[in-house]
Order: sequence, then C-alpha cells, then structure tokens
Amino acid sequence: MKRISTLTMILVLWASCLFAQEKPKTIVETIYLLPKRGMSEKFEAAVKAHNDKFHKEGPHYAALRTVEYGDKAGWYVWLMRGTYASLDSRPDGGDHSGDWDKTIDPLVEKYGRVGLFEYNEELSYGADILMKSKYYRAWQVDIKDGKYEQFKSLVSRVKKSYESMGNRAFLVYDNAVPTANTADVGMLWSFDKYDELDDNWGTKDAYEKLYGEGSWAGLIDEWQAITNSIDVEIRSMN
Repeated sequence: MKRISTLTMILVLWASCLFAQEKPKTIVETIYLLPKRGMSEKFEAAVKAHNDKFHKEGPHYAALRTVEYGDKAGWYVWLMRGTYASLDSRPDGGDHSGDWDKTIDPLVEKYGRVGLFEYNEELSYGADILMKSKYYRAWQVDIKDGKYEQFKSLVSRVKKSYESMGNRAFLVYDNAVPTANTADVGMLWSFDKYDELDDNWGTKDAYEKLYGEGSWAGLIDEWQAITNSIDVEIRSMN
C-alpha cells in the first residue's frame, strides 16, 4: 500500500510540474510622440491627466518619459507596462479613446515608432532603483546573427557587477517584435544628476573584482565582436 501511495504521489508531482504555468512575462509597450511646437507643457499635462484617469495602476499602468538627448531629442516616449494577457483587456474605445482624441491628439505633431519589449528579469537588477531615479541612459542594441546566447552570457556578468555595487539600476528588455529596422535588445542605466556622467561609476572595478584583473578589456572586445550597433538616448522621468 505504501508503494502505491508513493507512486501516486510521484505521478501527481510530475503532472503538476508538467502542467504548471510559467510566470507571465512583464512587457512594455512604447510609443514615440512629438508634441507640436510650444505645446510641450500642455502635452505633458494632458498625458498625465489621461494616465491618472485610465492608467494609474495595475496591469495597464502607463507613464511618460522625455528624450533629452539622442536622435529623437524633444520627443517623448509613452509606455504602458503589463503582460501579454493585459493587452487583451487594455482600455480601448469609448471614454478612453475619446479622452485621448480630445485632450492629447490635438497637441501631437507626429506619432513615431511603436515597440513591444519583454522585461528580462534574469539579466536585470534594480527596477525599484530606476523608478526612484531622475534620468536613465537607454541603449538600443543590434546583435549580430547567432550571437544572442553569447550576448546573454556577457550581460549576465555585467548584471552581477551592478548587483555587487547595489546603487544603480541595470535593466534589460528583449524586443518582442524585432524587425530589420529595430534593435534586438534595450538596456537601461539609472542616474540622478548629469554630473554623474563625469564620474567613474566603478563598474570596471566591480567587474574585475569578480572576474579578475584585465577582464574588463576582454569584455569590451567580446562586446564589439557580438554587436553591430548601439543607438543611445538619455531620458528623464516625468
């Protein structure tokens, strides 16, 4: 009888593992928006009011970021955070669309690229730090064909360096809809003041403490060998 009970338990555990659902991925939808000349303040206020009304919290939380430097300086990035399931229940039509069309659209000169990114929790550190920061540097990285696994290995080591320092966010997002004209991965680093860009963040020292003297130079060589290009922006939190 004990043997039967043990076998039954094994089968139950096996079945539960087989049918267990994975944790839903956190995704971020992004839209570039360029306000009309002289309308930036009104645009920011209108988007904030819209977000407070329809996207204040929960699976459809939305926020606005300003592109301070980069090819799209002067543009904004509107982002909505949730899961793939939340895209099916996103606010749409009726009051939501009417509010956007009435209060925001008249202030928009141009709509830019729409993106969809998966948050890579395994490769990221300090999401809570980013939310408390004033600025972040955003890289959009194009990876050479067949080099993504090597890229992941490299970035996991960099993540451990930031984790060991504990004072700066380092977040990685995989492009869920990569195209010929978009990057494969987004990478974010937080900071609070521009004079921090003058500082030695200590990343090299932290990395070499973990992986040995001279390992940083090897990391740079490996990075150049597996990536094609980087598009860089500096954004501020609104």
